[in-house]
Amino acid sequence: MKKQPRLVKPILAMVAAFSLALGVGACGSGSSTPTQTGGSTAASENGTSRAKMYDSVKAITDDSDLVVVGTVADQKVVQDIDNETDFTLSTVKVITTKKGDAGDETVVVRQTGSTKNQTTGAMMKTGSTYLLFLVHSGLSGDLASQYYVTGADAGIYLAPATVKAKAQTGTATEQDISGETFNRVNSDSGDNLPATLTVDEVPAS
Repeated sequence: MKKQPRLVKPILAMVAAFSLALGVGACGSGSSTPTQTGGSTAASENGTSRAKMYDSVKAITDDSDLVVVGTVADQKVVQDIDNETDFTLSTVKVITTKKGDAGDETVVVRQTGSTKNQTTGAMMKTGSTYLLFLVHSGLSGDLASQYYVTGADAGIYLAPATVKAKAQTGTATEQDISGETFNRVNSDSGDNLPATLTVDEVPAS
């Protein structure tokens, strides 16, 4: 009797090649979403995805590249990652630095969303003074020098009105803010951080 051709190996090879092609296609069709990172904290550019909650001031300080007190001097809304997502860029005039190097004494802080399209829990406001825990943006090009708030918005503390008034006139100094109590802006972020904080309570780097 005439033997039939052995088709098992060719068929298996075709199945493997087809499966590989499907896998590559699936990977190539997905969009890559830039991420904010700070230690073990991750936040998606298009929303918030927290991989770590903070249980102490030391923990959020350790994960931060920069800790400053500063006043928001200017803000603008951009769509510099895609054509749909708003990002609010706050130019912060630094009054004092607790950790890291503020460079030219102004830093740009990125927040996902805007007042019209808010996707984060707490947006900063022009003219207000904050104690900020910040991480490098991890972005490329001109955006590399910008910062995100550590823990999405866990690292934002608002100064009292007395400091705000002095900051707006340009007369606020490190001595003015050293004993002032800053209030945590988002108390519902899930972190176990104090509701109020002074600059002196931030651990020295």
